Amino acid sequence: MNRLFMIFRLIRKDIVVMLFALINRRTPKVFRLAILAAILYFVSPVDIVPDAIPAAGLVDDAVIVPAILAGLRQLLPPEVLEDCEHSAGHYGKFLPMVVVIATILLLLWTFLVVYGIYKLLFT
Repeated sequence: MNRLFMIFRLIRKDIVVMLFALINRRTPKVFRLAILAAILYFVSPVDIVPDAIPAAGLVDDAVIVPAILAGLRQLLPPEVLEDCEHSAGHYGKFLPMVVVIATILLLLWTFLVVYGIYKLLFT
């Protein structure tokens, strides 16, 4: 798991640039679909090589996801790429704070769901 976090740190800026490209109006629709497919592949438990296979499962994510990001980065129109890199550089410094806030909100939401289920079943 520690290796996945290391890989994430290496490609973090590219991920932020691609997320800004996803919301940029000048990004072609086909490109947006490709970004969404890459994100879904990264978070999906279904991989080309299952993560249950020691080492090979992690290498799968470590190779395929950065390759997809590099390919998408080259296919992005230059003016959109420049705009997204500028936005990523400006807002990228807030990324750790966003992750902390998202984690807190997710924990709060999970607590409320568990509390609601408890109240439904035991009252």
